[in-house]
Amino acid sequence: MKQTTVLLGCLLAASSAQAAPKKKPPPAEKTPEQKEADRHFKSGVGFFTDQKYAEALAEFERAYEIAPATIVLYNIAACHRYLSHYSDAVKYYRRFLDESEGGAKVPADRIVAAKAELDDILSKIARVSVTAPDGAEVMVDGQSVGTMPLDMPLIVAPGEHKVVVKLAGKKDGDKALKLASGDEVSVKINLADAPKAPPPEEKVVVVHEPEAPLGPKVFSIMAGFGTNFQQVAKTGVPDLGLGYAITDRLEVALDVTLVAYAVMPSVRVRLAGDRASLHLIGAVPIAFTDGSMSETWVSGAAGLGVRIKATPSLALHLESYASYATKGHGLTFPAFVGGEVWF
Repeated sequence: MKQTTVLLGCLLAASSAQAAPKKKPPPAEKTPEQKEADRHFKSGVGFFTDQKYAEALAEFERAYEIAPATIVLYNIAACHRYLSHYSDAVKYYRRFLDESEGGAKVPADRIVAAKAELDDILSKIARVSVTAPDGAEVMVDGQSVGTMPLDMPLIVAPGEHKVVVKLAGKKDGDKALKLASGDEVSVKINLADAPKAPPPEEKVVVVHEPEAPLGPKVFSIMAGFGTNFQQVAKTGVPDLGLGYAITDRLEVALDVTLVAYAVMPSVRVRLAGDRASLHLIGAVPIAFTDGSMSETWVSGAAGLGVRIKATPSLALHLESYASYATKGHGLTFPAFVGGEVWF
């Protein structure tokens, strides 16, 4: 009896152990990337509920970028559908359905909804098949859709559209379309050769050689008339002279009076001015013996002169001195007026 009781207790214990439910293993902890993707996904659901489809689209796209999950493709497609981005909506619905059929685990009701929503879009849009040379860029309503060859047909909303095809070395081709829902059209756009640009005109550059400078005028020939201010009515003789400019401010000259037989070496220093200039003059008049002169004498003279240049080569001058000689000749005031030729 005692053995029977022990055996029954063991059987009950074994039966109780077999009937106890198995404990589920704890879920694996999510990575930081998965947590970030979940945050963006939940934010997208909130925006979608508030009918803020553009904001929801941005959140769903970021979630899929961080952690690609097939179910997110459905949410992206739905946002494009509500934003009337029919071409993108069709693309994402088809990606969602292709991955679902490929074994991705998604709720069955989502697959049913995706098929119904895709069929609804396809009944509302138009399809355009474009034929153009390979490598050509295709633009619809100013937006590039890619380079040929492209997957056709292109999905567009009903309404007026313009298809433009661009290719280097060719003239752009275009086609205007007016489409209704359900339309399927084919467009062939041929591209003509672009006109060749005319060769650039050759520019003839004329180089003008600068004229060689003539250099400063340094030699002069002078001719004029001289008199004594004290006896203007009784005196007056013609004079000739030669001059040399040592610098632009310092000159030496030799004047010869023709009747009185005198010579006058002189030095001129320009004090101011250019075309009309003022000069300080120092001279040594030398008078020679002639029929009316019984002796030769030398005097000293100092004065001022004014020169006016009509041209770089022609000038007029007016000069006045105070001259003193010994042996009773005393103080005189000779003056000269005349012209100069410089070369």
